[in-house]
Amino acid sequence: MKRSLSISLIILLLSTSYALSAQTKKVGNKTKAPMSFDSLIIKKLTNRIEVGYNNPARYGSGVSTTYFNGVKIGLTTELEMKNNLSLLTGVLYNLVYSDKLQKYPDLTRVNYLAYGQFINIPVMVGYNFPITKDLKFSAFAGPTLNIGLSQIGGDISTVPTISSAYADFYNSSLLNRLDLQIGVGAAVQFKKYQLKAGYDYGLLNVNKSSGNLYQKGWYVSLSINF
Repeated sequence: MKRSLSISLIILLLSTSYALSAQTKKVGNKTKAPMSFDSLIIKKLTNRIEVGYNNPARYGSGVSTTYFNGVKIGLTTELEMKNNLSLLTGVLYNLVYSDKLQKYPDLTRVNYLAYGQFINIPVMVGYNFPITKDLKFSAFAGPTLNIGLSQIGGDISTVPTISSAYADFYNSSLLNRLDLQIGVGAAVQFKKYQLKAGYDYGLLNVNKSSGNLYQKGWYVSLSINF
């Protein structure tokens, strides 16, 4: 609700400022020049639909790293400001899975499976390198709030001493839902299309039980302005 209100206020501000810039104000016999749109702190607002591939990983002390594969989709907003700076934010839904195989003697094995859903809300600062009117490169960095929605996982075992079992990691109080991540990345935009890649590094221990467990990962995505 707060984010929707903030975006609405920004749009209202831009609309009002643009309307004012089209008018002139006379003071005595002199005409005051119209307000320049470039004089605003926020020069342009660009909304995008983003779709991509992500490869998060979960690692910690005493455990082997678990790699996930998945897709992400969502809406992002770029607020372009003066001096080629910009503010980037949005809401991105992620669906990931992991299938890790552990082999044992006598052809026995354990498959560790996990399926997860989470939301990413980035708030990053970017710097643009315009090349032409239609082409620009960008670099960005900043925090991302990671919100876990669900993760169901377990193992399928043929080892006699390891039984097959599944669990919901969040509802079973095994994992914390919230993680604060620091990310960096770069993008290239041609006309209304943007290709972006980045890396996020988790700062918080998401393990609710003993030991440390952190999250990290990279992604690549394609966006289109609308």
